Amino acid sequence: MSVTTVRDLGARVRSARTAQGLTQADLAAAVGVGRDWVVRLEKGHPRLEVQKVLDALVVLGLTLEVEASRTAAKKPATRAGAEAKQATKAQRTAKERSRDQAARAARPAQTASVAGEPDPADASDPFETLFGRRH
Repeated sequence: MSVTTVRDLGARVRSARTAQGLTQADLAAAVGVGRDWVVRLEKGHPRLEVQKVLDALVVLGLTLEVEASRTAAKKPATRAGAEAKQATKAQRTAKERSRDQAARAARPAQTASVAGEPDPADASDPFETLFGRRH
């Protein structure tokens, strides 16, 4: 059976455990974890300690083999590639900041109140500041 997700792995663990007549509590005791940990493993929780998962597989007599996928990228990811991506992202962010600052500078300054209306900056009520006087 091919395992491609943590959920697949959990299903395989559950299948092997029930086939051997073990309860979740039995497996938990053998691995040295709580029953809730086994529940999370069988449900495919993505953040379990890898060594404990491997211990559970050993207890159940399962093995884990890792193979290169046929659909794997032709060029393996490298630290240099990741750093280049991060640098590109930083440059893009810097450009966005510059564009935002230029847009702010180009906006006309807010004018004071229209003749006959009170200056919103003088209003002590936030509602009046945003929407004008209440009627």
